[in-house]
Amino acid sequence: MKPTRKQFSTKLYKSYDAPAKDKLVQYLESVGHDIENTEENYYVDIVSKKEEYTYYNEAEVKVAWKSDWPTHWKEIRIPERKGRLLDKYEGENGVLNFYIFRNDMKQAWRIKDTSLTKDRLREG
Repeated sequence: MKPTRKQFSTKLYKSYDAPAKDKLVQYLESVGHDIENTEENYYVDIVSKKEEYTYYNEAEVKVAWKSDWPTHWKEIRIPERKGRLLDKYEGENGVLNFYIFRNDMKQAWRIKDTSLTKDRLREG
């Protein structure tokens, strides 16, 4: 059985996009990043710099994640539509990070670009 592709939800986007970006900016600044850009451009949410590196940061909220990470979830799924980011930043002198926030934004997973490959993109 092929998994179904989750449709983009404008309602969820409006509820979680700004708070997730704000939380990510707060975190990045706390670890020494200078924020370069947070404008919506449909590629990455936040561009930051730290030392000589440019970081491309994407924030997502996993609304089903409500407390401790569910141990029956064997992987963290990044929406297939985010695959466009792999094309954009592959081979450039930069770092791409995905931050997957819990519903209340009190915890997050960071997934580094070295773990992001096209063969890991999944529908669902």
